[in-house]
Amino acid sequence: MKHKESQQSDENQDRPSADGPPNEASAPADPAGEGSPQREINELRSTLARWQADYENLRRRSAKELLEARQAAEADFAKTLLSVLDHFEMALTVDPRQVDAKSILDGVKITYDELIKILQKRGIESFDPTGKPFDPFRHEAISTEPSDKVPPSTVLQTLQRGYRCGDRLLRSAKVKVSAAS
Repeated sequence: MKHKESQQSDENQDRPSADGPPNEASAPADPAGEGSPQREINELRSTLARWQADYENLRRRSAKELLEARQAAEADFAKTLLSVLDHFEMALTVDPRQVDAKSILDGVKITYDELIKILQKRGIESFDPTGKPFDPFRHEAISTEPSDKVPPSTVLQTLQRGYRCGDRLLRSAKVKVSAAS
């Protein structure tokens, strides 16, 4: 019985008494009062708005920095190619009647070697799969040819080299593939 009486007295503490002021638990919320739910909601909304603005600023700044980095990398790569362009311009100004074919071919070879060197510095390499098994992820079969000399699905001839940058394929090699005879 005592337990029941103490429970009732605890319940009565939460209710306003008829002869005294209401206790805090049952007091109406003061919207401007400290610790009020409305004030807390307003503070959380303000914090959320600041976080959203900060996030949006970070997103815009990151996008701008990414664009600037991409443009700088493209400009740097283009700058390295300008020497190759200079070689082509020199070749176009030569009078073909005054130059023999061998010197023109030598100039083209120098320009080609310079371009290959620039690409290799950037990690771009060509590959020639002749004699290797056909790989549909790295090779594009242009034609097939029956062959008794090599197993089926072997690259017989590379018609156009493939290129990769690291592990990334830039262009598939165009190849002729062996077929069963």
